[in-house]
Amino acid sequence: MLKEGRYSLIYFANIAYELGKWAFVVIIIGTLVHYFLFTIFIINGPSMEPNLHNGQIVLVSRIGLFTGKYQRGDPMVIKFPGDPDHKKYIKRLIGMPGETLQIKNNEVLINEQPLLETYIKPVAPEFLPYFYENPSDEEEAMALHDRGKVLIKPDLISKIGSNEYFLMGDNRENSNDSRKWYPAPKQDMIGPVRFILWPIKDWGPVANPSYNTSN
Repeated sequence: MLKEGRYSLIYFANIAYELGKWAFVVIIIGTLVHYFLFTIFIINGPSMEPNLHNGQIVLVSRIGLFTGKYQRGDPMVIKFPGDPDHKKYIKRLIGMPGETLQIKNNEVLINEQPLLETYIKPVAPEFLPYFYENPSDEEEAMALHDRGKVLIKPDLISKIGSNEYFLMGDNRENSNDSRKWYPAPKQDMIGPVRFILWPIKDWGPVANPSYNTSN
């Protein structure tokens, strides 16, 4: 009986060793994938409405860490400039390094050329801001909504640095983005969203929009 018990202990010890070894391998592989290939992000808030939604679980590509290249239109997960260690945001990459971005007459211009953004549309009332800073802005916004457009404020000109990107939420009237905290440095980029994992009804790849620019 003692011999059988000893053999049983050795058997279970071998199983535990093998399981621990494989668990260690899985953890190492998972860590490498997380930091260098793909990571998971849960969207929080309405700033990307009506195209990406609160609570969606998305797959974020980290391959840009190696290539250093991102495309205009990428829905980009970034470190929030005000609290980069704890907060992550998702915004759309609009202005590229070296460009001049301007907001004027309710249009986004890149190097003085209007940018075609077909994905910018009025959102449901629950996704609008609780209040507008200026009463006249609310009146203008409502008038634009009736025409299928949205209000883009404030008017500004931003010369984007060689290692920076200008990002804005699709919900232009209710998004905390580069219009408030200026262009974001490349090192704050985590990566673009490439796939929606959850909910199942939204499952599928995320396609970048087409633009009327060369970049």
